[in-house]
Amino acid sequence: MTTTLNPTEAVPGSREHRGPAPQSDPSGSPGPTERGHARWPLFGAVGAVAAFASVIVSMPTLTEEEYATGVRVIDELERGGYHLGFLLGLVSVGCLWVASSGWKRWAEQRVPDSLAGRTLAQGLAATATINVIFTCLMGSMALYLPGGTDEGWLSDQAIFTNFTLLDFGTLLGWWGAAVSAICVAVLAFGKTKALPRWMGVVSVVLLLPPFLMAIPTGLPGFVGFTMPIWLLTISIGMVFSRKAQA
Repeated sequence: MTTTLNPTEAVPGSREHRGPAPQSDPSGSPGPTERGHARWPLFGAVGAVAAFASVIVSMPTLTEEEYATGVRVIDELERGGYHLGFLLGLVSVGCLWVASSGWKRWAEQRVPDSLAGRTLAQGLAATATINVIFTCLMGSMALYLPGGTDEGWLSDQAIFTNFTLLDFGTLLGWWGAAVSAICVAVLAFGKTKALPRWMGVVSVVLLLPPFLMAIPTGLPGFVGFTMPIWLLTISIGMVFSRKAQA
């Protein structure tokens, strides 16, 4: 007597008997609960704090009369604040570039076809690029002012030129971050809704003051005070937002 096995029947222990293999997540990445909080936005937070501190410590405390003396104002300047501002500025620039790369990767994964997503990272990169120029001007002030290693190598007129450029220079790069803030608002309120609505609200609220000051008066530097606050808030939000990291 011959027994014929049906090839379609599962043999105990075989792959067919065990059933189909479990399907992997089509997104290719675990959710925020499984992988923990994202850490790359912390570079944005550190960059914002370091940039703000760099501006504050490098600002000379001068009266209006001292500002009005022209080149002679150089005699009232001290190199210490510029030196510390230079070091803090370098930390900020490095962190901003890393944060820009983090946003670029996030946009490629979450909103690859969004123009706002593609532009967001470029705004922060522009801020870092412009800021490094004026950060290095702080370093030159630390070099050439009395007590610096290259004291006497530049004329007072040349140092005064650097001093004048630094009046608004350390703040101007944050217009790039303002473009990024507009992109965040679009991603929060637009079709994709890839970011929480509160991030869009924060972006609009902190964008209004610099634009309201710049349009009627031409004041270019107020953006350097509001956009670091914006970046700090959004960066911390990105660390903990389940919607943004889902």
